[in-house]
Amino acid sequence: MRTACALATFFLAGVLRAQVGQPPPNPSWPCVPGRPVDPAYLDVSESTGGQLFLFQPGEAAQAALVMNASHTHPATVLRMVGQLNGARDIQFPLESGVESVLFLVSLQCPNSIRVYRPGGAEVTAVNAARSLDLRAGRILRIDQPESGAWRLQLTGSGLFVASVLAKADIALSGVSAAGGNVEARLGGGVRDVQFQLVDAAGDPASGAVSVEPGESGVYRAPLAPRSERFRLLVRGIDGAALPFERTYPVLFRATPR
Repeated sequence: MRTACALATFFLAGVLRAQVGQPPPNPSWPCVPGRPVDPAYLDVSESTGGQLFLFQPGEAAQAALVMNASHTHPATVLRMVGQLNGARDIQFPLESGVESVLFLVSLQCPNSIRVYRPGGAEVTAVNAARSLDLRAGRILRIDQPESGAWRLQLTGSGLFVASVLAKADIALSGVSAAGGNVEARLGGGVRDVQFQLVDAAGDPASGAVSVEPGESGVYRAPLAPRSERFRLLVRGIDGAALPFERTYPVLFRATPR
């Protein structure tokens, strides 16, 4: 996992250096027709669990927040990448015991990037621990978030990459996928665990399967993805009987059984 984070950090830094050294020829960048970045950068970041951000040269100082995110908020609750044309509402639960939650959203042509608490109130710069509005994205941190169903709302168009990261007790690690089998370690006192594969945009790429821990706390399930690229989504119940979700940030490639 450390190697993956290091690779992702390297390629994110490479994008930033290119932007700082060579100002974009179009002042509207990155909100221009076509691809905002070389797709090779996106492929590397998604294949290693890093995050690609469409920073402007003047925003490069904020890169440290993104590059350090896997250390400050090591649990990935949600991860999606795709093309947006309009609006998308993304709902997910936060369980008890979450110390802090970090939203990292990059959107090529944003109209708005909003986060709503379980009670329906919008998170603003006034009631967030950290709030940064960028030309093509938003970084938002909430400390001691309440448990329940949160909502991330994206409106705009173009490429989006969204991550919700947490500093929390429940940890997903040791994930591997090969030959139609997926296995992972899950720590933090959980039950009623389900595995499901999702595609890059977070849509189902397999059915949900209930799994029980095996030797050394390893969960294993036979899951065949219906898409070429997929992630592992884990759902379950925490020690306070509240639902949780974890997503492994690496976008795997399907391999034959």
